[in-house]
Order: sequence, then structure tokens, then C-alpha cells
Amino acid sequence: MKGMKQGCRSQRGSVLVVVMGLLFISVGLVLAILDVASNARKAAQEQAAMEQAMFVAEGGMEVGTRFVESNVVALVTSSTGATNGTGTISTGASNTGTYSYYITRTNGSSFSVISTGSVKAVVHAGTVSRVVSLMRVYQPSYAEYSFWAATNGGISFAATDSFEGAVHTDDQMTFITSGGVGATFNSTCTSLATTYAGDDSGCTFADGLGLGVYEGTMAQVDFNSAASTSLKSTATSAGASGLVLSGSSTITFNGGTVSISNPLHSPAWVNHSFTITGDTIIYVQTSNTGTASLRPGTIYLNGGKLTGRLTIASEADMTVGGSITYTTDPRVHPTSTDALGLLSQADVWVGTTAPNNVVIDAAIMATGGAAGSPGSFGVINYNSGATRGNLTVYGGIVQEVRGAVATVNGGNITHGYSKDYSYDPRFINTPPPYYPTVSGVLKFTNWTEGH
Repeated sequence: MKGMKQGCRSQRGSVLVVVMGLLFISVGLVLAILDVASNARKAAQEQAAMEQAMFVAEGGMEVGTRFVESNVVALVTSSTGATNGTGTISTGASNTGTYSYYITRTNGSSFSVISTGSVKAVVHAGTVSRVVSLMRVYQPSYAEYSFWAATNGGISFAATDSFEGAVHTDDQMTFITSGGVGATFNSTCTSLATTYAGDDSGCTFADGLGLGVYEGTMAQVDFNSAASTSLKSTATSAGASGLVLSGSSTITFNGGTVSISNPLHSPAWVNHSFTITGDTIIYVQTSNTGTASLRPGTIYLNGGKLTGRLTIASEADMTVGGSITYTTDPRVHPTSTDALGLLSQADVWVGTTAPNNVVIDAAIMATGGAAGSPGSFGVINYNSGATRGNLTVYGGIVQEVRGAVATVNGGNITHGYSKDYSYDPRFINTPPPYYPTVSGVLKFTNWTEGH
């Protein structure tokens, strides 16, 4: 009996030990679970604060880029091109974040924008911060486009058309497919319109077809206002690198010089040699003197080879009568510094004296507005005579109203030129001198987190 009691006491002791062990294990598990839950909550709070800081940093980035857009001229012309700003943004919770952005000019008219966003930390004292950077923020020039038109006017993109650079129209595009083949777009193809016409099934879109896309306006291109930044004022103040003429002029390219004939110059110029020096600009304005045939200020471009950087601007039409090419071909030598801009406040025409398979190395812009002109790039007598081979433009065409260069029947050219338009990739960073920028548009090359 005594042995049995001792056995029971021994068993009760063993059970107590087991129970206490299980209790300690249970308490440990509970504490571990609570610790894990607490850490998870802290991690969630930390992650929420990090996301809020990123939201604030991106908001500061938006403010900084808008500042660049609104003050790009002042930033480009300032001695450093650097500025900074601060502000606050509500994160949608009880935590209000602060941002600070810093803008630096990196290359001519391009900038970097670095923004830091900070919010109050939840799990520890102090703040949580994130940093975002936009590298090479810039206002693009129209020289980035191989083809740009505000009004497409129902003109079709034919099966033989090929574009190496960006293509954009503000109104509806029309596509023609012939034998299962359509136009080729080797870069972006966009339209402000939300629909297109015709058949695009045979077209090649390297970057897709973008509809409802805004790509700026030419309304703010300044030819002749009193502002110091207008093209006329720039040519007036450019010293040996600028020239202002009145009335119709004929220009022939001779390497590092151009030959200019201008009857209204005093004395009259006949094949006068003008040297291209640095970033050179020639501006031709209309005139109220002389005979009617000499007043308009039309520029006749006889062709030739160009050495150097030159922009020619006119308040009237331009007519191209011969191929214009660079002395150092950038298609073969990408480091070529030869560059030509042709800017007309009226229209730019390929004339009847231009050869078959004409080549124009230039970034061309026809804004219109002068003397009621629509602002078109086109071919005189495009709808008559035999086909004329390729119209090769290396640099791009920008026009307010799309002009015709050929007639098309069944997707095939029957009169005029086939189009071979390419943008000059050098012009993304270094467009021709004083080439207009796209108003209301900013682009960037890289977004990163951190400096």
C-alpha cells in the first residue's frame, strides 16, 4: 500500500513536470507569435512609410520637371542652369511629406532633376526618405521627327513609304495596303486622333501605332517678333555668324561657304560668298521695296554640299531645286558635325528643276501663317508627268498641313516621288542651330531610384 502511494506521488510529479513544460512551450510560442506579429506590423508600417516617401519624391519630381518646362529659356541661358525647390505633399494619411528637388544643366539645353521625398517614420524616431532621378530631361526639338504634320488632310501612307524616325499627325491617318504590303514605320507612329482610316494590315509598326497622343504644336515658333529669342533677332545679333536679307534670294551650297544672289541688297549681290562660322543663321525677310517679283522673300536653294552648321529661315516660301547633301555624310560617319535646318513661315517646295531621286539632308519645317500659306512641304506638279524616283530626306519634315509629293493608285506611285524619310539621330542631342523646340512637351532618357 505504501509502495502504491509512493508510485502515485511519483506519477503526479511527472505529470506536473510535463504540464509545466508544455506551459512554458505554449507561452514561448505565444510570445514568438506576438513577436512575429509585431515585427510584421512594424515591417508593414515601414513599407507604408517607404511607399509614402516614394509618392512624395515622385511628386517633387513632377514639380521639378514642370519648373524646367516653364523656365527652360532662363535655365539654358543662365550661367549654371542650376536651381532647387521644396514643398509639401499630403500622403492621404495623417502623415504629410516634404520634398526637395535639385535641377542641374547637363548638356546645353538638357537637365537632370533629382528629388528627395521624406515622411515621418512610424517605428522609430526621425524620417524615412526616398530619392528619384530623371536623367537628361529636355524639351525636344522638331528635328527628332522624320515626319510631323498637324493636318494630315486625308493623304495616304502608301505601301512604298518608309520612315526611320518618329512619325506623328494631329488628325486621322490613312493607310493603304497593296498586295499585303503597307508602309513601314521603324520608330514611333502616333496620332492625336483616336481612329485611323484605310487598311493598316500590311503596315509595319516597330513601336506600335499610338492613337490619342499629343506631340506639341508649332503655334509658338517665333520668326520675327521683337523678342531677343526670335529667329530674326538671333540672326541680327549673331555677328559674323548671322545674316539678315530682304527680298527673294538664291542660295547655293559650296562646302564651308554659300553663294548668295540678292538683287535688293545694296549693292546687289550676285553669287556673293558668305562663310559659315560656328552656329550660323541666315534670315530672309519679306520686303516692301523693289519690283513685285523680288519682294516676297522666297528662297531658292540650288543645292550643293554643306560643311558646317547652318540654319536658313524665311518669312516666305522655300524652293529646293537640287540635291543638298553634307560634305561628311553622317550615315557613314556618325561623328559628322555638318547640320542644316530649313525653316519657312510659309511653304517648302521641291521644284520642277530638282532631279529624279533628289536628296535633301536637312531638318525641314514649314509652319505656315505668312500670306495665308498653309505651311506645307510638297512637290510642285506632283500630280503630273512620270514618276521621279525617291525623295530622300535625311533629317525630317515638320509641316502644319501635310503637302503632297506624289499621286497613288492602288498603292502604287503614278506621279511624283516615293518617300524615303529618315530622322538624323544626331539631332536628338545637337539639332541644327536655333531649331525650334516642341512647346508643352518634355522628355527624358532614364528614370532611376537614387542619385
